[in-house]
Amino acid sequence: MDIFDTNVLVGVVKNLITTPTFMLDTFFKGTIESEEEFLSVDVDLGLRRMAPFVSPLVEGKLVESRQVQTNTFRPAYIKDKRAPDLKRPVRRMIGERIGGDMSNRERMMANLKFELQDQTDMINRRLVWMACSALQTGTVTVTGDGYETQVVNFNRDSTLTVALTSTATWAVANVNPAAPATPTASPTQDLDNWAAQILKLSGSVPTDVVFSLGAWQLFLNDPVLKSVPLITAFERKATKNVDLTGGIGGQPKMKGVQYKGAWGDYDLWIYNDWYIDVNGVQQPMMPGNQVIMGSEDIQGTRMFGAIMDPQFDYGALAFAPKSWIKEDPAQRYMMMQSAPLVVPERPNASFCATVA
Repeated sequence: MDIFDTNVLVGVVKNLITTPTFMLDTFFKGTIESEEEFLSVDVDLGLRRMAPFVSPLVEGKLVESRQVQTNTFRPAYIKDKRAPDLKRPVRRMIGERIGGDMSNRERMMANLKFELQDQTDMINRRLVWMACSALQTGTVTVTGDGYETQVVNFNRDSTLTVALTSTATWAVANVNPAAPATPTASPTQDLDNWAAQILKLSGSVPTDVVFSLGAWQLFLNDPVLKSVPLITAFERKATKNVDLTGGIGGQPKMKGVQYKGAWGDYDLWIYNDWYIDVNGVQQPMMPGNQVIMGSEDIQGTRMFGAIMDPQFDYGALAFAPKSWIKEDPAQRYMMMQSAPLVVPERPNASFCATVA
């Protein structure tokens, strides 16, 4: 660039491909940081028992106390290590006036902040991936360099993960066939049946239904929606304080998700997000034609174990950034460590179906 050219920076195009945290913010709101390598959750295994009838003239019947189960998990471990370009501080950075108006030190600090934000965003995307896996299958598979593959099983009941087949799928020919054929599948009935199964196994009533785009388009073919139509987002605003410019309750607009209104007691969402797999291929967080049902009763928690680093005194931190300089040749290194695991403490309050 010729310094005598007439040139002015008129704007900055910001990156929009940052991590949407809808799944975390909806179903995994809790956060726990621990200094332990293993994390445990106590579960009250309440059953629908009834008190026994006996004659007032006989001895009372001995009833077993409610059982408590302790589930223990070992979090995964993340070490995001980087060597930022050594020459960045002497070059104009994004958003800076053409010709430069920052000192080299200011650019260095700004670039460190930029890298830290990107490291945090990548860990958050891994947390979202864990959350989606836990909601879809009731498990999270952890594998990596020097880390033996481990499947963390949250022991969700097998009936809460289904794949519809044959005439039960939400294909148009099954849901809304041409006369005189009769429907063999009903998406709206399926939602109610699945909600009943969640209630049966956990005592929870689901409030939110999250669709992949394909599943949503199939759901709309249900003829029941003509007689009992969706409550649109505009109508829902008056009944449940849904902010049309953002999320529920006037929260900031959520990325990666569209609020589509409600049907019955369910708030309906379309969720779209992706990640890059180990082979460099972009994959959807919700593959295929999937539907996820749940509520805050899942009691999802983002758990973070001890940071295995004496510099942090093996402490309890969600994100542990560190930086050091190699003397010759000069090079700054940055590393972000985290020991995360996303845990549905009440896994039977969630459900996932592949509908086509």
